[in-house]
Amino acid sequence: MASEQNHYKVLGKNVMKITNMLLNNQNLCKLLIYTTLTPLSGPTITDPESLMNKNIRLVPKVPDELTEKGSFVIVLLDGDDINEDNERTTIVDLRFDIICPMDEWLINEESLRPFMIASEIHEMLDGTRVQGIGKLRCLGMKRIVMSDVYAGYSM
Repeated sequence: MASEQNHYKVLGKNVMKITNMLLNNQNLCKLLIYTTLTPLSGPTITDPESLMNKNIRLVPKVPDELTEKGSFVIVLLDGDDINEDNERTTIVDLRFDIICPMDEWLINEESLRPFMIASEIHEMLDGTRVQGIGKLRCLGMKRIVMSDVYAGYSM
C-alpha cells in the first residue's frame, strides 16, 4: 500500500508539472484570456502564473457565468489502471476540459477557439515523456456543454 500512496503523490506532482507547461505557452494563454476576434495578436502575457486557478484549473469547477471572463482549461486525472505488460506501472487517463463561452468560439484566426486551444495542448504534449506518467498520447475529443453560456470539448 505504501507504494500506491507514493504513486499517487507522483501523479499529483506530474499534473502540476503539466499545468506549468500549459502556463508557459503564450498562444494558449492568449486564447484563454483575450476575448477578441484576434486573440493571438494580443500583447504578451507577462504574468502567466496569474492564470492558475482562474483560466487554467486543477479543480473541476464550472466558471461563474456572471463574473468570470475568458475561456478555461481544466486539467484532471480521470483514472488509472494497472498496466498488464508491467504491473509496476499504471496507465493514466489525463483529461483536459476546454470550456469557452459560445459567443466567443468564432475568431478571425484560422479556426474556432476550442479547436485552437486543443491544437496548442496537442502540439505541446502529444508524444512528450513525463517522468512518472510516461509518453503522453492524445486519444481524441468529445463535445461537452456546461450551460447556456459555456461549451467546449473534453480531450
